[in-house]
Amino acid sequence: MRVSTQQFYSTGLSGMLNQQSTLNNLSQQLSTGNALSNPAANPVANAQVLNLSAKLSNLGAYQQANQSSQQDLQLSSSVLQSVNSLISQVQQLAVQMNNATVSAQDRQNAATAMTGNLQQLVQLANTQNANGQYVFAGSRSSTQPFQLQANGNVQYMGDGAQKSLMIGPGLNMPVSEAGSAVFMNVPAGNGSFTVSAAAANSGSSGTATMGPGSVLDPGAASQQLVVQQGQYQITFAASGTAYSITSGTGSVGSAGWNASSGTVVSGAGYTPGQSIGIPATSGGVDFLSVPVAGTPVGGDSFTIAASQPQSIFQTFSDLQQALTGTGSGPGANTQRAQAISNVLANLNQAQTQVLSTQASIGVRLQQAQSVSSLNSSLTLQFQTQQGNLADISYPQVITQYQQSLTALQASQKAFAQVQGLSLFQYV
Repeated sequence: MRVSTQQFYSTGLSGMLNQQSTLNNLSQQLSTGNALSNPAANPVANAQVLNLSAKLSNLGAYQQANQSSQQDLQLSSSVLQSVNSLISQVQQLAVQMNNATVSAQDRQNAATAMTGNLQQLVQLANTQNANGQYVFAGSRSSTQPFQLQANGNVQYMGDGAQKSLMIGPGLNMPVSEAGSAVFMNVPAGNGSFTVSAAAANSGSSGTATMGPGSVLDPGAASQQLVVQQGQYQITFAASGTAYSITSGTGSVGSAGWNASSGTVVSGAGYTPGQSIGIPATSGGVDFLSVPVAGTPVGGDSFTIAASQPQSIFQTFSDLQQALTGTGSGPGANTQRAQAISNVLANLNQAQTQVLSTQASIGVRLQQAQSVSSLNSSLTLQFQTQQGNLADISYPQVITQYQQSLTALQASQKAFAQVQGLSLFQYV
């Protein structure tokens, strides 16, 4: 077989270039620690690494949103805890003021304190997170949700939605609260019905007040008070020991309501301190019960109607107005006592609403923490898989590098020797 000088040169050069390429690849792996510095060398592993990188990127975004959601939920819970404490303070104040022996000056001081309490409640409801977003504005987090008007009313400027964040694969979690649900739409009274004293009671000498009462038959209560919009009026006779109950239908809370549906209870005897049962129809079974304190006089009347939504701000204002009244006669004191009793019932409902929202936030916070732990576990798993595919084994690569370097040096030496050969040396 004939071997030419050109073939010697070509074969030797090709061998050295291959060894140089291998050496360069191994040198790059040693400097970067990446076994896939040349994707073409292992396209399958490179594709797997790219897929894992995308998953890790998504998990990183989820974790960032998760941390943000936990911060907002913790802030909301903390604020509601402060709101609950403020409501408790107002309850204590209302109980202290619900006493005929309290002086006018004490009531005025308490009314002044209620002005500060109302402002503090508005401030808490307008809490912002670290990014300047209002946590109780619903989805309108850049808008201040509660605005205190000059007349003492509070207007809600947010919406009824909730802002949500994707905190995990396929998990979209609400991270804000609609202030309308927390602070504005609280059912008044005992949550099913309210008790109100007639304005004429303030001119009497009676001392009777009615408590928030209770529902004995929820189905009948819903039918009579909500579906039929019925109201019931309890009127005491001249003796103060007999009373009648009349019912009517119409717009709940309307000033012109009258007993259009007739009398359901007539001539019943009343013993001070007893509870009065209210049947849906004459001779029927009682579905409501209201406790009476004090002694009524003839003409005193009270109205029972379905609960309507009332804001916590309005309840605070109602207490302030009740304490601001200057009347001091028996009728005025009784009206004030009834107003404070209604405020206490409304505060109980507000506290229930706040605690219920706080419990819901706690459930979501616990879920976010569990998802965060899962995301961390998945991140570690994917990073391990990625490392197994892309990270080099330094002892192995160093050994290969030394072998390739030795092979390259041998190729260079052999090429130099072949390059020096000539037939004329042997002639």
